[in-house]
Amino acid sequence: MKAHRKRHLGSLGLGLMIGLLGAALALIPASANWEESVGLGLLFKLRGGEPPPQEVVIVSINGDTASQLGLGEEIPQWPRSVHAQLIDHLHEAGVAVIAIDIFFKKPREPEMDARLAASIARAGNVLLVGYLERQRLNSGEQTLQIERLLPPLPEFADAAAVVAPFVLPKVPVRVSRFWTFNGENALPSLPALAVHHLADPEGDRFGRLLEASAAADELAGDGTDSIALLQALQRNPALRHQVRESLNASSDYTPAEKSRLETVLNIAAGDIYPYLNFYGPPASIRTLPYQQLLKADSEVLAKLRGKAVFIGYAGDYQPTQQDGFYTVFTQKNGLDLSGVEIAATAFANLLRGETLTPLDPPALIMLLMLYGLAVTLLLRHLPGSKGVVACLLLALAFLGLVYWLFSRHQLWLPWFTPVALQTPLAMILILTWHYRQMRRSREQLRELFGYYLPGDVIDRLAEDKERAMEHSDKAFGVCLASDARKYTSLAEHMAPDDLQAFLNHYYEILFAPVRNRDGVVSDVIGDAMLAIWPATEPKVEIRQRACEAALEIVQSLRHSDLNPPLPTGIGLHAGELVMSHVGAIDHFEYRAVGDMVNTTNRIEALNKALGTQILASEETLSDLNGIVTRELGSFMLAGREQPLILHEVAALETEATPELYALHRDFGEALSEWKSGARKQALALFEAIAQRYPNDGPSNYYIQQYHERRSSRINPLA
Repeated sequence: MKAHRKRHLGSLGLGLMIGLLGAALALIPASANWEESVGLGLLFKLRGGEPPPQEVVIVSINGDTASQLGLGEEIPQWPRSVHAQLIDHLHEAGVAVIAIDIFFKKPREPEMDARLAASIARAGNVLLVGYLERQRLNSGEQTLQIERLLPPLPEFADAAAVVAPFVLPKVPVRVSRFWTFNGENALPSLPALAVHHLADPEGDRFGRLLEASAAADELAGDGTDSIALLQALQRNPALRHQVRESLNASSDYTPAEKSRLETVLNIAAGDIYPYLNFYGPPASIRTLPYQQLLKADSEVLAKLRGKAVFIGYAGDYQPTQQDGFYTVFTQKNGLDLSGVEIAATAFANLLRGETLTPLDPPALIMLLMLYGLAVTLLLRHLPGSKGVVACLLLALAFLGLVYWLFSRHQLWLPWFTPVALQTPLAMILILTWHYRQMRRSREQLRELFGYYLPGDVIDRLAEDKERAMEHSDKAFGVCLASDARKYTSLAEHMAPDDLQAFLNHYYEILFAPVRNRDGVVSDVIGDAMLAIWPATEPKVEIRQRACEAALEIVQSLRHSDLNPPLPTGIGLHAGELVMSHVGAIDHFEYRAVGDMVNTTNRIEALNKALGTQILASEETLSDLNGIVTRELGSFMLAGREQPLILHEVAALETEATPELYALHRDFGEALSEWKSGARKQALALFEAIAQRYPNDGPSNYYIQQYHERRSSRINPLA
């Protein structure tokens, strides 16, 4: 028990160590980068593209736009009346939100600028991008970082519904995330404000909800300012809670309107730097060329009603791409996702609640701890190739679970750390542990058996051991006892030299199947042999080998050149094997002794009464493959308090005949009747079997038992 406990505690400790190591690796920046670049990248590639969102459309300015409109290739030099015309078309089409990812920095022709400002004001739903400028100021020992939003030209900024930043890293950094709130001032980003404007186009819905909120004082009465509103909701959980309660209690909004207002609250409460859930490679989101919309008819424009339209540079050819960002879906030809498509993706993610959700640190640590423990225990209790295969299957199953959660529920679990780091590490450590234990077991076996057994036998025992024996004198094992019939009569009529040669040949036939299946011949007395298959714990392999050896012995004797033939009975039993020093003074032998050996010999002795050749206890035959057996019933053996269920080991499945299966089936029915107490019915069945198979010893045994018990006055049969 102490050895078992020590082994389990050791396995548990190593599993926790591997789990802790995986958790530590996952929390360092380098590992996080691996998970993002390799792990997340593979998940996107396995998943491929997703159905594009229907709520958003991109209007792209690409390489063909200038030529088809008859304008110069320098897009910033285009007359701004073109943009005004596009905004007018979209406004007339009933577009819900117009987000323009073009920074209007410098003034142009006053007339054209005025026209664009008028179109922006008339639409009332235009969101313009601003430039977020960061400056570092050194003041003595302190370094101050100042952030400010640089808006476009004042006339455009004043006319727009809102001006917001959309900050993305510069290439070649892979873009995986976006800001919903930027910088220390928590400025709402363009996608977040686009969702807000879609949910509250007039700015009055949240205003009414805020009227009943005592926590709304910080807005200073400016409840219609979308930037101030989102900042307040993001900073103040109490305000969010009160607004949510007011929304749930209100009957002024349709379910769709409530859902979108709820989405805004979720954005304010969520991660300010979420992961993008890309919908696929460039142009996965519905994209219409800029020049096409300028000339579009009413039927095309009508399909844009109620949608959010994002306008910006979105090239379809890498050399002409002006605003590309490196992402997991960057194409082999170098074409990146454009900034406007990433903005539209972020908007759709927020609107649908589809941003990726990574595990928080406590859940991440718990997951990696459990994975490390599972891998370790598998390897520890399934050593060798079985453990390696089991761990690889566990890794594949875990990867499948990660992929399913990612593709179906937008939940991002790490897979690189557990699969690519923890699993190989656990394999190396556990296999090294097993190797050291195997060497220690070999040394213990050599020390234990070195005085009594040949070296090659010791080596085979060492290969079978998975850990050192718990006690030096006990092990699990299988005993095979054989006894030759008619040996006494044979010995009386044979010369000593001839008898010796005959017995040597006989035992050569018996020893070969035992040794070929890693058994050890423990004892030979006259015409009886005792063979054992020792192990450190119950193992089905040694019981399988012992039964196969018994069948091979019978077959070998049947086809041998022994003259005269020597029929042999075999008994098999499995359980705790006691190995003991037997002898005195200066001569000792190391052999199996005790109840295990006695029971095996008594099982063998029943072969004579039952007319069988191989009998085995039920414990020996559990979970064996490829061997045909039949139960013969329960028998009370001398020296045992409880009856023992015995089976006949008949043949290998590959050698079994239809007649053998039929015999076993019929015998099983008869034995079932016998067990149930229906002895007369059982007798009739056994007699029918005996007529078809006159040499079937077990059937004849039960027929004889019936008549003997029937005539007995002590225990008459009913």
